Amino acid sequence: MKKLLFILVPVAAVVIIFYSLSGNSDEAYISKVADTRAERVRFLKSSDQSPFKQFDLKYEPLNFYTIDPSFKVRANLERLQSPTRVMIQSSDGSSAPYSKFAYATFKLRGQSLKLLILKPAGFGALPNTYFTAFADETSGEGTYGGGRYLDLQIGKSDNIEIDFNLAYNPYCAYVSDYSCPLPPAENVLPLRIEAGEKDYNH
Repeated sequence: MKKLLFILVPVAAVVIIFYSLSGNSDEAYISKVADTRAERVRFLKSSDQSPFKQFDLKYEPLNFYTIDPSFKVRANLERLQSPTRVMIQSSDGSSAPYSKFAYATFKLRGQSLKLLILKPAGFGALPNTYFTAFADETSGEGTYGGGRYLDLQIGKSDNIEIDFNLAYNPYCAYVSDYSCPLPPAENVLPLRIEAGEKDYNH
């Protein structure tokens, strides 16, 4: 049985709370990221919407990289004047419609990088909440080979925060029966993002 993945709403709700409460010090920041991760673990372990509950599978503990504040970056938002519909390939060979919303440009580890930000077409996500799927040089070598996801809250400002410590796996990393959007080619980053969730050990 194939199920179309999207867990943007519960994850995004946690991320929004995280950003509204996070302090300025590294200690406070690390604590808030840890709380966000713990909330994700609770969801996957106990929610009826968890892939483990849906498929009656044993939950195994998630693995994460050590929280590193240097993987939290400021990005300039280049909004598309006329957002266009694009079909994003999924892990099962199908494709799903998304709206190309903007590009986020930023620097990390001395490199100038760019990510395409998407909005699921027809999906009832939280207002001002967007999504990006990315891969990097850890994909398949420490992190899930199908890439990882980030949820982004975007308002009127063209300066946003991207926190790779909050990168999480699609459900396909846990259960192959799901159909999960893959990172578009332009979101394959030429460096190791050793932050966020690691690959799941079944």
